Amino acid sequence: MSTQPEKILRDLRLKIDELDQDLFTLLAKRMSLVLQIGALKRAQGLVIADPVREALLKAKLKKFAADVLEPRHVEELASVIIRISRDLQNRQPDKSHD
Repeated sequence: MSTQPEKILRDLRLKIDELDQDLFTLLAKRMSLVLQIGALKRAQGLVIADPVREALLKAKLKKFAADVLEPRHVEELASVIIRISRDLQNRQPDKSHD
């Protein structure tokens, strides 16, 4: 028989598991768009990295998460997402994804 704190812990972890699934589903959708952007950049002869856009994105994300996450954590998460996005764009073939 589980105690009340164990039940609360289990319930909280289940909620985290659900959020993790949602988070990775959204990241997969984001990366699908990233691939489309990469194809457009290639077709237009543009470079993959866009430091101005990346800095704006990080600043915007810091505002969204200011109440919960420390700015350094937001910066780290955003940097990882941006790095993965660049990697995907650099590896994709020279054709558009529908």
